[in-house]
Amino acid sequence: MPKSLNFADAAGLPLAGLTALQALRDELGVTAGDRVFISGGAGGVGTLVIQLAVWMGAEVATTASPRGEELVRSLGAATVINYQKQKFKDVLSDDDGAFDLTGGQDLSDSFAILKRGAKAVSIGGLPEPANVRADFGAGPLVSTALWVAGAKIRRQARKRGVDYRFLFMHPSGPGLDLLADLVDKGELKTVTDRVFPFEQIPEGFAYLEQGHAKGKVVIQM
Repeated sequence: MPKSLNFADAAGLPLAGLTALQALRDELGVTAGDRVFISGGAGGVGTLVIQLAVWMGAEVATTASPRGEELVRSLGAATVINYQKQKFKDVLSDDDGAFDLTGGQDLSDSFAILKRGAKAVSIGGLPEPANVRADFGAGPLVSTALWVAGAKIRRQARKRGVDYRFLFMHPSGPGLDLLADLVDKGELKTVTDRVFPFEQIPEGFAYLEQGHAKGKVVIQM
């Protein structure tokens, strides 16, 4: 646990932070000078992804509502696209990597803004058969069902010459140590939208499902 955080803010760091770190470092291989697109940058994962990408030396573009623009810019996003008025695929091109947090059309459109040979990683799309076999030991029935369900998105990625992978976050003690160190050095900050008491778990989920949270939503026991 970072020494500089209280328990509520610290609770919002491990899952989202490891997801962000593993996507950028292990899957996308982000290095200084890369141009990286992140869909939905004002959310719980997105706020950490932006900061970590900037820490790695990347130039970040993201989507946000007008209400979230000031937040994502304060975290280091160089380009912010108002998704309510403009499609990011009409603005961006030749990016080095994309991290999709929202799925659906955003995932499909992310392929169009990448250089050929670049990589797109998602936590909003469908898992690939290789993912569930390697990560969960799924059998042939599940793998076949996912192969059929994800055929369209894989075809779109191949057409654009893009490598696509769905990300399952893995527990990592060294990864948590790195995140805590960055927080305590002031190079990474947690963004907590709201904290609900344990008795208000239903209200917390209802708020989260509205899709307007800026940062993490935490339940405090």
